[in-house]
Amino acid sequence: MEIIKSDKDDGYVHLEIENNDDLWYLKDIIGKGDELKAFTQRTKLDGREKKATYLRLKAEKIEYQEDRLRVTGEITKGDEDVEMGYHTFNLEPEKDFELWKDYFSEEAWERLQEAESHRSYRVLFVLVQKGEADFYIVEESGIKNMSKIDLNIPGKLYSDQEDGSSFYNQTSEVIVRTADKVDNIVLCGPGFEKNRIKNMLDEKTLEKTFLQDTSVIGRTGLNEAIKRGALDKVVEKSRISDESEIIQELMEALREDEKVSYGEPVNDLVDQGAVEKLILTAKKHRENPELAKKTEQMGGEVLVVHTDHEAGERLENLSGKAAILRYQPD
Repeated sequence: MEIIKSDKDDGYVHLEIENNDDLWYLKDIIGKGDELKAFTQRTKLDGREKKATYLRLKAEKIEYQEDRLRVTGEITKGDEDVEMGYHTFNLEPEKDFELWKDYFSEEAWERLQEAESHRSYRVLFVLVQKGEADFYIVEESGIKNMSKIDLNIPGKLYSDQEDGSSFYNQTSEVIVRTADKVDNIVLCGPGFEKNRIKNMLDEKTLEKTFLQDTSVIGRTGLNEAIKRGALDKVVEKSRISDESEIIQELMEALREDEKVSYGEPVNDLVDQGAVEKLILTAKKHRENPELAKKTEQMGGEVLVVHTDHEAGERLENLSGKAAILRYQPD
């Protein structure tokens, strides 16, 4: 994302979207009540044709899709010869727009700076055990389950039974076909099956392939691989790793019975200025932006964690709202 012009004190930025990852960032930055200005098509008052023009609207609904962000709201400013009412901006890569917020939180501002410096990535994780392989694409915008290969390979092999070569060939073929579409490949799983797959890859694919031990496969194995640092080995900075680290700090504080709270008591703790770090799911942050604003005004830090990976799911199980405290009130 390119920040063309900005003024944090005025709550204003002029942005150009560069890729789909930018849309993922923007879905958390743009909120209900924000105003946007963009070049678009709008029906003229005569109702017979559309006009290319700039419109300004007040956002009421933000709908995220992988290739665009739909922002719908009532038009607040437009040419005299076009219909007023409600309109939808389709924000896509290579499109620029202006954004005004009543309050630009530190968390949102930092996320904006992060989006500007962000380098997009795609990592293929392949989790393998005997006769079974799971494929996941991990990007900044989340985790996608690609496909699965599941062949029944008998434990004891006889000359008239399959030796498993079909499974190994299929798995390696999928990896090689996908290699040009990803930045790195991580082969995971228990035992030596992943090593056998790696030995079947061509030299070009091998250059971007890494191994990571896990105790299981599937989504649980993927979470384990990320927790063990597999993503950090191939990506300089990733949102999922950063968010996982935040939740790990929270869970360790809970285990040690340190200064920590979660659920509804967090609201009162924010009012008292006791919160050092407010940790929210993206949903909770959207539902109550005033809580984040008050935390920052009290000198606290706001951290947003998404629920598309295990760490975020753990926070959601704690009501989606937690806090690491400066002190434990009486």
